[in-house]
This record gives sequence, C-alpha cells and structure tokens, in this order.
Amino acid sequence: MQETLRHILVNHSDEIAARWAERVGKIVPAWDAGRVRHLVQELMTALYIFLLDGKLQASLQSFEKIIRDSFPTRDGARTVINSLLVNRYILLSEMTKQQDSAVNSLETFGYLNDLFNPLVVAIFNKYLPSANVQELDDLDFSRVANLQALHFAGVGFFILDREFTIIHWSRGMERIYQVHARDVIGHNLFDQYPDWPHQFDLRQALEMAFEHGQEKEFDSIKQQVEKRKLVVDIKVSPLKDDEDKIVACSVLIHDVSEHKSADALHRYEQYFENILNDAADAIILLNENDRIILWNNAAALLFGYKEDQVFAKTLAHITPDHPHAHEELARMDQAVRDNDVIKSHRMPLMTSDNRTVFVDMTRTALRNHRGDFIGSSVILRDITQQEQLRQQVFHSEKLSAVGTLAAGIAHEIGTPLTSISSLAQILQMKTDDQEFKDKLGLIQQSIDRISRTVRTLVDFSRPVAEKIENIYLNDVVEHVIRIIKYDKRLNNQEIISALEPGIGMIRTSFDQILQVFINICLNAADAMEGRKDGVLQIKTWNDDKQAYAAISDNGCGIPMTQIGHIFEPFYTTKKSGKGTGLGLWVSYNIIKNFAGDIQVESKEGHGTTFTISLPKVEFIDGHGNANIDR
Repeated sequence: MQETLRHILVNHSDEIAARWAERVGKIVPAWDAGRVRHLVQELMTALYIFLLDGKLQASLQSFEKIIRDSFPTRDGARTVINSLLVNRYILLSEMTKQQDSAVNSLETFGYLNDLFNPLVVAIFNKYLPSANVQELDDLDFSRVANLQALHFAGVGFFILDREFTIIHWSRGMERIYQVHARDVIGHNLFDQYPDWPHQFDLRQALEMAFEHGQEKEFDSIKQQVEKRKLVVDIKVSPLKDDEDKIVACSVLIHDVSEHKSADALHRYEQYFENILNDAADAIILLNENDRIILWNNAAALLFGYKEDQVFAKTLAHITPDHPHAHEELARMDQAVRDNDVIKSHRMPLMTSDNRTVFVDMTRTALRNHRGDFIGSSVILRDITQQEQLRQQVFHSEKLSAVGTLAAGIAHEIGTPLTSISSLAQILQMKTDDQEFKDKLGLIQQSIDRISRTVRTLVDFSRPVAEKIENIYLNDVVEHVIRIIKYDKRLNNQEIISALEPGIGMIRTSFDQILQVFINICLNAADAMEGRKDGVLQIKTWNDDKQAYAAISDNGCGIPMTQIGHIFEPFYTTKKSGKGTGLGLWVSYNIIKNFAGDIQVESKEGHGTTFTISLPKVEFIDGHGNANIDR
C-alpha cells in the first residue's frame, strides 16, 4: 500500500489538490476560491513532508505556521484537522481506484487511519486537548468482517462516517447499483445520490444511529437506477469500537425486486392475457428475429390460423405470395429497427383459405433496458370492408367521369355519323354497281358499329328505359346456357349448372341481366382457350334477402395486380384486338343499377369466379307485412 500511496501522491497531486480544495471550501464557506487554493497548497506541502519523507516534527512545524498565520483563533486547528480527515477520504478513493477492489477498501481505510493518526493526534493534543478526534480512528474493522462475507445475490452493504462519507462499498453494492467502489468511496452519500428515495427518513435514521445507537429498517423502498426499477429493504445499524463508542454506521441493502414483483407479475400476466385475448384487433408479438411468439384470439379469427400453426414463423406466412409484398415486408422489418414504430400502414394479407384481407398495421419495436432490439409488437385492424367501400367510391367517381365524357363524345360523334350514314344510304340507292354497293354496305356496317359503341357509353351516363319486371334468376341462367353452348369457343369445354330451386324472384331487366351472364361466360371461354379439360360452372343459391349466382372457370385466371382494375372502362386482360375493355364495365353498372353487387375471386393459373348478388322481391301480404318471395 505504501508504494501505491507514494505513486498517487507523486503522480496525481494536481487532481488531489483540486478535489481537496473543493472539500475544504465547504469547511470554510466564507473564504473565496483563491484563499482556499492557497491554504490547500500550504497544507499539501506540510502533509507531503510527513507522508513522503516520514518527518513528523518538520511537518508539525509547517502545520503550526499555517495555523498561526492563516487563522486568528483556535478554530484554525479544528479546520486543519478536519481538512486532514477529508484528505484521508480523497486518498482512500484514489487508492481504491488503483487497487480496483471493493473488498480492500476497509483495509485501505485502516491503513490510512494508522498513517494519519500520529499527525492528527499531535495537532489535537497541542491545540484542542479537550476534543475527541479518534472515534473513527478506533474503529475495529474486525467487527464488520461478517459484513464483508456477504456475497448473497441481491445483498450489499456500505459504511458511512459521521459526515455521511462513504468509506466502504461492497461487491454486493456494485452488483445491485452497477457502480464501482472506486467511483463512490470518499464521497458524501447524499451528494452522490441526491435523489435517493426517502432521503429525509434515511438521514434521520443515520443521525439516530450515530447519536443513540438505534437501528432502523425500511421495507420495500422503490428506486430507479438508470432504466431499472428496484425494490429494496434497507437496514441502518451503528458500528462501535472496543469502548462501545459509535464510530461509523453500516447500511445493509437487500434487493427484493424479484420477490416483491412475483405476485404483481402474476396479476399483470393475467390482466395482460385477458386484455390480449379480448382485444378486437389482431395482436402479434415477434422476437428479435421477426418470428411469431404470440398470436391472440383476434388474429386466429381474422387469419384462420391457430397459434401453434404460426408459432416461430415470420409474417411472410400471411403475406401475399408476390415479390413486391415480400420486399415490402423486408423494408418494414428494417424500418421498425431504425425508427421504432410504423403507424397506420395499409396493406393486404392472406388468410388460411387464401382470402385477401386489408389491414391497418401499427408495429412498434420492443427494447430491453440497454436499448437492444428484442422484438416488436404488431397490431392489425381489419379494414377490408372500409377498403372495399373506398374502392367502390373511387370506382364510382371514375365511372361518373367516364359517363360525363361519354355524353360529350356522343354529342360530338353522333351528328357526323348520322350525316355519313345518310350519305351512304343515298349513294346505295343511286348506283347500280353491285361492287360499289357492297363497299358502301361495309361503310354502313362500320358506322353502325361505332354507333353501338357510343350508344353503350351513353347508356351509362343517361340510362335508357328498359322493361323492368319480376324474373326468376334460374330462368336467366338456363336461357344463357342455351345460347352459349353453340359458341365455338365452348365446343370442347364442359358446361355444368347447379341451380337451387325456389330461390325467389328478383326485379330487374331480363335482357340486361342476360347480357351480364353472357358477357362473363364468354370471358370465361376466352380464359380457357386451348384447354382440353375446361369447365364452366354456373350455380345459384339464396338467403333471406339475396339471390346469388356464381360463374366459375378453370382458365388462366387474373393476376393479382390486375384484379382491382377489371371493372374499369377500356381495361382488358385479353390480348390486343381480342376485347374493348367495356364488357365487364357494362356488366358492373347493370348489376349496380339494380342494387346488386358483383365480386371476383381469381388465382393466376387456376381459374376465376364471378359472384353476382341481387335483392329478392318483397311482397306485401294481406296484413301489410313485407315478405320475401321464396
């Protein structure tokens, strides 16, 4: 220890002087900083004569000169003694840093006590013979040896002198508070921890321990240490010397966080489980590798997978099988690590029966007390209906714009077409040249084709009057089959019908509904072109309020990226020259005009199903009650 002390005195004198001046300034608060620094320099010179050279008398002469020159009263000796005792703590702190051992702090403090004792006693005997400055010097360190043996998990202790200066900080304290002894020894407890909980009560307990030898216990004190929350039991006990005088105080700390939180944790787990499973939104927890570790009841209901079916899988399991979808998922995995949260992100996901659901996703990073990424929480709200309504509104707005455009086109094209048609008819009547008549006939056919296209557009900006009547949907389907079975595109394909009897009446235009079915069936024929095992199936059924028809094929299907556009005007998935892109748009509007709905499900390479629903007719009975015809 002597070599360690010498090394510190020689190589760290500036740091010691700065810390000593700070502490001495509190002993003589009325002095300015310059006067304090001058005093400390003189004290250091006198002290080093003793500590480095071992010359007690020469050192005492220097201290006597300081007391005589710097202090007009006997209080100078008390100030010098207190300053020396403070320096002892500073050296204790520096030596503990050098030794890097909390266990040695008591031994080191004993060594410094023995070293300073002759000098302090000599000054005291000459100037303050009635005072007692040896209380702490007489501490029998063997009396706290049992405390040094405390190495239980969650148990630590520290020792304070009468000024509440920390003179020992056990390894247990280092573990509990994650603070090395070298960083706290020699410091005032309440300066080091100004926000210590129950500070007033603890200070009062320490004072009672020093003055009256009373012990005090504090149960379940909550403390915040950086990002960790502790619950500790504290016991304050006085330490006595051989003459039964109180010279120090020990504070025993028992970390009971785990024990105290066990019951609360169990309750919180129950609360959490109830909240989790009663939540209306799907909640998923992912680990640090983005694999599913928790899947609540709402998630199981929404996606159709039980928790054990998705455990340890990634969100790719419910992501559409498309490169863009998986690229987006990878971007989100990284974004939540970088930005901690992704809010209100709309995206499509897949259910166990291959249905697409639209969700509003909020994803939040989970981090431990060190800030390390340990996973993420995913909250998914089903917005499929809202998304469908939004698409319908958007689609309706586009159709309205097209209708307005169609009206303008009809006006601009209709008049010239009428003139051209009239001239062609006049020329046909005036010529006898058959070849010329045939060519005029081709012109007339082209004009008629243009007129029909324009008329179709106009029908949806200004619908034409149609015969509206109560019809039986199965009759429409049977009529459709009689027509399409002669189409050459369906010569080698099988046509199957499964019509539920008694499905009720619908109120609509027979011709227009017939047009819808023929249009969809011929599209199905085009989709099955080239297949030898093509199957076109039409089935009907009903519920209390709606009559339904589904038209299915096992053709090429519609790509997922295109399925949202097929009801748009002039949009077609057929090859160039095969379609105008108006057929499904016309069909969609016919069904909507009769308060119905048309949905499509398709998987590329496996076929397509169009499902049409129309409201059933309500009849009023003799009692004025509305009944739906069955």
